Amino acid sequence: MSQFLIACFVFMAALAATLHHRQAARIAATELARLQAEQSAANSTLASFQTRTAASAKRHAELSLDLTAASAELKAASEVALRARTEPDPATEGAWPTGKPYFYLPKRLLSDIGFTALGADGEPTLEAIALLGLTPSERDNLHDAWADFRFDLQELQRHSAERMPDTNSVPDPNRPSIRFKLSGLTNQLPRLREQLDVRLTEAIGPTRAQLLQTPLENRIEDLTTPIGDRDCIVGYHAERAADGTVQHYLRFEATDGSSMHQYVVDFMRWGQPTSDGVSHSTAKEPYRTSVGSPLWHYRHLFGDQPLLPLP
Repeated sequence: MSQFLIACFVFMAALAATLHHRQAARIAATELARLQAEQSAANSTLASFQTRTAASAKRHAELSLDLTAASAELKAASEVALRARTEPDPATEGAWPTGKPYFYLPKRLLSDIGFTALGADGEPTLEAIALLGLTPSERDNLHDAWADFRFDLQELQRHSAERMPDTNSVPDPNRPSIRFKLSGLTNQLPRLREQLDVRLTEAIGPTRAQLLQTPLENRIEDLTTPIGDRDCIVGYHAERAADGTVQHYLRFEATDGSSMHQYVVDFMRWGQPTSDGVSHSTAKEPYRTSVGSPLWHYRHLFGDQPLLPLP
């Protein structure tokens, strides 16, 4: 009896094990089928993506070719347009177009044009007025800004001037001179220039103020010494030759004797303007230095008349 029970127990265990393995096999088969289905779907999706990627790459290559071709056409067209463009010059428009008070000039050329902004008297020149399109009020503002700059600079020079002894050990009535030692104004001059730039920007705007920088720098050089940012000795000299001729000079010397510049000073008789606006001079009127003469810019130190009477 016990053996029969043992055999039944063994049979039931074997049957349970068989049923468990069959159930596990069915589950595994189902999971495998699911995974295979997902793999198939993924492969299909990947194939579709690869197809779209290949199509996009082909389209990108076609567009790149089109862009390259269009860029080449645009460059060729631009070069043709540049060659066809005519700049205003005497060959195309003449000195001035017939019947016109102006001629066209692109703004981009203004910075390359050399012009004088101010006359020696501080008035804006005709070319500056025309090139920059200055209105009457802007001309006045430009003149006033420059006049204030020049006055402030000359005041600094006058206050820094130190009278120097005559170069002649024995006074010579035929070779008089007046000499001053001037400071280089290395700190003051940059500040004055900044103030002038601010005034110009307020008066005519930043673009035109920028265009005036180089022409005005030339005018500033007329007001400062040719020695540069160094102390120097400026002298006003006259010489009477044996034949009675008289010559005047303005001389700049570095204090260390390393350089010297000398300029001839011219004079003219200044008459009073008459009703026609013209200055008529007579022999009774005194000689004075002419506008633009080197001495003109140093009248605040030496005056404007000859040291020796002119013949």
